[in-house]
Amino acid sequence: MRRRLLDVTAYTTLDFVDARAVHPDWEEAADAVVDVDTPDGGAARGRAGGGVGGGGRDDDDGVVHLSVELDAADLRNLPRHVDRLDLSPADARTLGQALLEHADEAETGSEGG
Repeated sequence: MRRRLLDVTAYTTLDFVDARAVHPDWEEAADAVVDVDTPDGGAARGRAGGGVGGGGRDDDDGVVHLSVELDAADLRNLPRHVDRLDLSPADARTLGQALLEHADEAETGSEGG
């Protein structure tokens, strides 16, 4: 990925996963970087402020950042950008639990409930 907006380091959560940008009139596939961090955790890992583009905000305390950047070199219709969710700790845990449940389903081929 050239000219990344997300810092990709040894601490990046997932780099080079398969991703898709979906629009009503088109769909494109690309490699992507996914990162999870917190303002304090990101700074401790060498990031400038623990966020996209650095410079974390004062009101970011108690927030978990989930950021996704698709490789713009592989895209024609989508401008270079990062999507970021600011999750409460409870929402991050809910998302984590849902990911674990769906990972189990994907491995066993069964639907949970």
